[in-house]
Amino acid sequence: MPKADEKRQNQKSKTMVQSAWVLLMMVIIYIMVFATTLSIHKKHKRYSQDHSFKLTRKRVRTRKKEAKDQNDGQLKNTPATLDLNDGQQEVPGTLQNDNQIELTDGLQVTDILQNKIPFHEQHQRLRFVPGTLSLTPAETLPHCYADPDIYENHFPKRKIRGIPISSKHKLVFIMIAKSGSSTGRWVMNNVLDAEELKVHKDLLDLSPGGKYEDFSAITFVRDPLSRFYSSYDEVFYRYGPWMREPERNGRYDSWAKHVREVDHPHDYIYENMTTYQEFQDAFCPPNIIPDEYKLDRAATPRSPNWCTYQPTHENGTLAAAFERFVFEYDGVSPWDVHLHLQVPMLSNQLTGRPARVNEVFKTETSIKDWENIVSRYGQTLPDDDENLNARSIPRRFNPKLVSIVTKRRICQIAAIDYCCLNFKLPMECDDTEVDVSCSLDKDEQGDYRIQPWSHPNEVSRDRSGVRIDLG
Repeated sequence: MPKADEKRQNQKSKTMVQSAWVLLMMVIIYIMVFATTLSIHKKHKRYSQDHSFKLTRKRVRTRKKEAKDQNDGQLKNTPATLDLNDGQQEVPGTLQNDNQIELTDGLQVTDILQNKIPFHEQHQRLRFVPGTLSLTPAETLPHCYADPDIYENHFPKRKIRGIPISSKHKLVFIMIAKSGSSTGRWVMNNVLDAEELKVHKDLLDLSPGGKYEDFSAITFVRDPLSRFYSSYDEVFYRYGPWMREPERNGRYDSWAKHVREVDHPHDYIYENMTTYQEFQDAFCPPNIIPDEYKLDRAATPRSPNWCTYQPTHENGTLAAAFERFVFEYDGVSPWDVHLHLQVPMLSNQLTGRPARVNEVFKTETSIKDWENIVSRYGQTLPDDDENLNARSIPRRFNPKLVSIVTKRRICQIAAIDYCCLNFKLPMECDDTEVDVSCSLDKDEQGDYRIQPWSHPNEVSRDRSGVRIDLG
């Protein structure tokens, strides 16, 4: 082959190799661009989903009046739709696409529950914010569902429980721990001639055909966040190492035996605290005790002293133990009745449905409400603050030191009480960063069913405060 031809051939081969390399590099660059684009798309999709939820929640909150006006102007057999996507109409409660998480306005959910507008079967499940229904707790509760499998340990454990019943006035008071039960028991027994009688734990005696079917049943409930604080304070004190021994006269021997035998699932909360004196020093340091009360400082756990009635002066030790507990507690495994959620305590464990409750009052206005209740029967409350504020002592840990993230986790734990009793969320939890929302659907019998959108054991215990659904 002539040298000129060989040279041209070599040049051609070299060009082909260079072209191949260029092509390969272009393919690699294309793949990298594609992968980067896909990653950006996924991030944008997640952002759009979160942003859509935030916009939806914000607009639902600010445009309730528009929705109500729209409903008033439409036929009652057609639910109004909120324009939540800048002009694009949506059917409330249905998931339009992967980029949307919808909230249904509480006014519409109320109209559905009151059969003013239909519940379309294609909805399957509506989502709404706690406290947005135009219903009282007593009107909301009958629609509730406490899943017996999830909340198994929150129902009363014993087959029989005692509750104050006034046969004279045909009145039943259903007690819930840390929700004004001590005050209510005192009023029932001392003002309304009640006796503490035994009933089935699921309150079947109040049902049609039951012994007390014609009695009026009342109960008191409490803001879930405030109640959780009080519940923890109670069980912390009751199960402390200082409660393992009875008093010298033998009193409280059975409880001391119980504390010794119980396998405490969160005993780390007593770290570096084995005596009652160490506990008291944590919330009532010796330097704040007046000289005339210093000799009283070493009182027993069950004997009140000056510190008992003082606001807490803790430095964060007790609050830190509380916060650790909140994130390590799964929300469905209480070991003491004071940690039981309120709704399961009012419900039938077999069906998950509430017992008959005629009136539901709130502990925040308990004295005024009890005044009105006893007045119906021609009675008045005595001027006796000690009995009417039974066991009302300041909290031991300082709630002001509790972080927003911890408060949000508590709202997730107590979501069933927020949803089924129509409590408004506290400011810390009424935020798009953490989702505490409710679900409305129908059961197999076609009855409405309210429950949390996500249950405590389905939500990540992530200290970042951002809800991550594990379901």
